Amino acid sequence: MKNTLTMLSSAALILAAAGCSTGSGEGSASPSGTASAASSPASGTAGSPSPSASPVALAEDFPSTLIPVLDGAEILSSTVDRANGTLTAVLVESSDAPAAEILAFYDAKLTAQGFTAAEAAPGSPSSRDYVRTGAGDPETVNITAIAQDGGPATVTVGATVLAEKAK
Repeated sequence: MKNTLTMLSSAALILAAAGCSTGSGEGSASPSGTASAASSPASGTAGSPSPSASPVALAEDFPSTLIPVLDGAEILSSTVDRANGTLTAVLVESSDAPAAEILAFYDAKLTAQGFTAAEAAPGSPSSRDYVRTGAGDPETVNITAIAQDGGPATVTVGATVLAEKAK
């Protein structure tokens, strides 16, 4: 499961670098491209929580209660895929906040939803895994915040949960 999240996080970073989810900003309420719901993630320009702060809006039907946008962050890309009763969502954002503040923000949001933080691996202070167990497969969320040369951090949040629990 951890390898799946790592691959999803990597894919999201590649999509962000390639500019695959670039909304047109204000006034646009339709997805930026056409995607098959069964085979590719949906990304679009509907439902941005802060259009003035971010030129890219959240993908249509993005579970913003499960994965909220970090206060003051700029959305770089987001994807949602629903298949076989599972929802996979990835949010990539840019933030000037230090990694410790970013992780504290998501720690509060995720633990309030019943997730438990896994013990951080030595040498990885800017990455954290969360697990929620219940009547099915474990649900997971991974957060990674990477900053280079003192610039803004690129934050990737990836989640794989039961679709019925996602909001």
